[in-house]
Amino acid sequence: MVFASNSFLFLFLPVFLFAYWFSPSVLRNLSILLFSWFFYAWWRADFLLLIIGIAVWSWFTGLWIARAQSITKKWALFAAVIGPLLSLVIFKYANLLVSTAGRMGVSTDSWEAIALPIGLSFFVFGAISYSVDVYRTSVPAEPSFINYATYQSMFGHLVAGPVVRYKWVADRLKSRIFDHTEFALGVERFMLGFAQKVLLADTLSPVVAAGYALEKPSSLDVVVTVSAYTMQLYFDFAGYSSMAIGLGLMVGLKFPENFNNPYLATSLSDFWRRWHISLSSWLRDYLYIPLGGNRSGEARTSNNIIITMALGGLWHGASWTFLLWGLWHGLGQAAANTWSKLRGTERNNSSKTKSVPKVIISHIFTLLFVMIGWALFRAESWASFVTISEGFSGHYGFALTGDFLAELRPSQIAIMLLSVLVIYSPLIRQLAPRFFPDPAVLRALVAFPLLLIALWALGQRAVIPFLYFQF
Repeated sequence: MVFASNSFLFLFLPVFLFAYWFSPSVLRNLSILLFSWFFYAWWRADFLLLIIGIAVWSWFTGLWIARAQSITKKWALFAAVIGPLLSLVIFKYANLLVSTAGRMGVSTDSWEAIALPIGLSFFVFGAISYSVDVYRTSVPAEPSFINYATYQSMFGHLVAGPVVRYKWVADRLKSRIFDHTEFALGVERFMLGFAQKVLLADTLSPVVAAGYALEKPSSLDVVVTVSAYTMQLYFDFAGYSSMAIGLGLMVGLKFPENFNNPYLATSLSDFWRRWHISLSSWLRDYLYIPLGGNRSGEARTSNNIIITMALGGLWHGASWTFLLWGLWHGLGQAAANTWSKLRGTERNNSSKTKSVPKVIISHIFTLLFVMIGWALFRAESWASFVTISEGFSGHYGFALTGDFLAELRPSQIAIMLLSVLVIYSPLIRQLAPRFFPDPAVLRALVAFPLLLIALWALGQRAVIPFLYFQF
């Protein structure tokens, strides 16, 4: 079951909200938890046991960490982290390791591929952050398993984030009241996210699939394909995040914002402060800083950046192309930091200290770097990326090929242009504020009409899963 489906919109969600509203306050977390487990079991009931098992383990070891002393406390933290981490390695990376061994000549005929439970990466990162925060005494251990499991399993963020930390929702898990204004804002956020997903991302999905299916793509084929994927991925994931935040608000839980106009970034570090913010901050706080951060000189800082981004890339999927994508961004950030040092400029590359032409140039180079990375990110294999790279270089010609042109529809071209307008609308609003209404007013005016149009579009095609479900 996905948010952008009739079964969720017209069956699961109404029944859940009805049950939640009429539950006594002391049972509302339990109602969220039971419906969340049912939501997950709709996909695979057997993997629900894995999710529950990780929750039980993290909750129990969290209590152990809080009560332990000195060395015992470190062993408790190790146990808390290694359990969820091993489940991630087994279910997500075992197939990759075996297939790699097979290509190196090791016999793997008896190996049976392991299915990847959806949302496992997000679930494990939530468990690890909780354990570490309890160890650091940033938060107290949660005494109630129902409260902890509700935090971990809330269906709004269970399968594709944001990566919610326990301390962000701890107070509201213990006590919250129904707020009509907050609920209305949640409905609005859900509708706008739904529209982003169905009207923008899903409309561009066939364009991307057709482009990557070409055996001999031209330069323009690749430009259109990668541009479409750049927009599809953003509106798919940002749409999901907006829907998740909206669902949280409907039940009084505040999830973090996950995007802040990332395609307006003027540097790679700026991009990662804006894109998948909950993951970026997680990698910073639980990996980059423990590695040493920027405290041990330029060379060590560059190594820490590269390691963090490489592991962040591999977190996205069990493929070496994801590792290479992470290395691409890690090396890019390290090189940018070194260049800034050599030029004696501030590392944060604040646009306030730059002239307008330099800001525009920085933005263009950043966006091109990100888009090249997306071409690798989307490729299902290294051979696929090589084909895309050869196509971009003009190896197969420059004009749109007939096969690709036959797949393009006027509506898809219009959506691509509309997507560009939506991406740059915050900048346009700043340059010409008199021509734009207040953003809050605009969202309120367009949310329901866009929902109706998206529902109509949803009825015309098959449900397309969210892209981050595979991660």
